[in-house]
Amino acid sequence: MDEFKVLIVEDDPMVAEINKNFTEAVEGFSVAAVAKNGNEALNLLSKRSFDLVVLDNYLPEKSGIEVLAEIRRQERPIDVIMITAADDSVTITAALRYGVVAYIAKPFKFERYRAVLDAYRNFRQKSQKRKTLEQQDIDELFTLNQNVGTEAIPKNFNVQTLSTILNYMAAQTTYQSAEEIAAGVGISRVTARRYLEYLVEKGQVQRVMEYLSVGRPVHRFKFVENR
Repeated sequence: MDEFKVLIVEDDPMVAEINKNFTEAVEGFSVAAVAKNGNEALNLLSKRSFDLVVLDNYLPEKSGIEVLAEIRRQERPIDVIMITAADDSVTITAALRYGVVAYIAKPFKFERYRAVLDAYRNFRQKSQKRKTLEQQDIDELFTLNQNVGTEAIPKNFNVQTLSTILNYMAAQTTYQSAEEIAAGVGISRVTARRYLEYLVEKGQVQRVMEYLSVGRPVHRFKFVENR
């Protein structure tokens, strides 16, 4: 079958580009459009055909949940995956009630997103070929809605800060020092280094040592894409 046409709804241009790259790195998916707010997303949905919406919740004008509710009110035959920093039970419960096929809390690893898209693609392909599905086929889709929360992080860490650092680093093509990352994200060098050490331990960031001709060697960090 043809590739699944995806609409990404994300107001942060850098995050939108990361989500686009992640989506198109998975076989069978093509990003057809990107919307930066809820109204733009609904306007695109009224004019063009999409198979899947990758939806953030924190959006200008309309929240992701409001966009999702409108999609369901209009009974549009389209699937939705939410990728958002919203990890409160009210938002998650609302998203599940409106029938998202998966809810991914930021920050997340590429391998987590890829597993969701792979399972979604496989289910859609089977459902198009068969009139009836076996329980195992059904379970493959519904188990995507398990583990809707975010991974446990240290108590003195902030989910949004961690997500911002990961998103910034995922957009970089070269190794960055803690000072460069701190400046790019807008946090202190000490804070950046603390989060970077944690991400190195988790295997999401690689650390190398750069030896300079003058002065102490410098640690540099790079996002690890698990593909």
